[in-house]
Amino acid sequence: MNEPAIRMEEQIISLFQDRETQICQGWILKKMGDRLLVYPLYYKYSQGNIPDNIQKCEEISRRSGLDCVFRIVEHTNYHLSSILTNNGYVLKECGVVGEWNITEDVGNLCVDMRSQDSLFLKSGEGEENAEYVMADADTVIGIKRQELLFLPDGNLPCEGIENILRFSIDNEVTRILADIPGKEELPEQYGRAGFHRAYLYRCYQKEDTENGFTE
Repeated sequence: MNEPAIRMEEQIISLFQDRETQICQGWILKKMGDRLLVYPLYYKYSQGNIPDNIQKCEEISRRSGLDCVFRIVEHTNYHLSSILTNNGYVLKECGVVGEWNITEDVGNLCVDMRSQDSLFLKSGEGEENAEYVMADADTVIGIKRQELLFLPDGNLPCEGIENILRFSIDNEVTRILADIPGKEELPEQYGRAGFHRAYLYRCYQKEDTENGFTE
């Protein structure tokens, strides 16, 4: 079991307190946009029948009018991906989570650490200790809670990563997690900025052979 990755997934999930959440046999179900994301983090196979629990998740997604997507972290739930495949699911996308921790010797990072003013914080409504990192009035770049910053879409240009690092230094952020969809390895610009690859995840969704992915 990949305990460090599970702890990171827990931290990421906890940042979205405003999204409706349910629990199904130890799986966390969270409404994220037009998808019902299923995080099978704690499931013990002895607790129930996996195909039945998959169907329960599908029923919940249908009632909500959402796509049912299973997000599986590498080195966890070794058999679940094959069970999903046997039940009509296919690999829809993958992604990698990168992690950055501040060090005392930040001057050695290959970025210009001079202060920047292009990003700013916006207080979150109803979320204790949570703030949004904004690029402009409508563009959310990240979610900040205390000393943690999460980038929900880590596909940033090089200059965007440098701005994030400068912002983090200015705002007492000591740790960054970046969810980078569509990648299996950490992009080069992240490595240059001092990030390391934390873990890979894969997303599975049921495919309708006539109409594409189900809704």
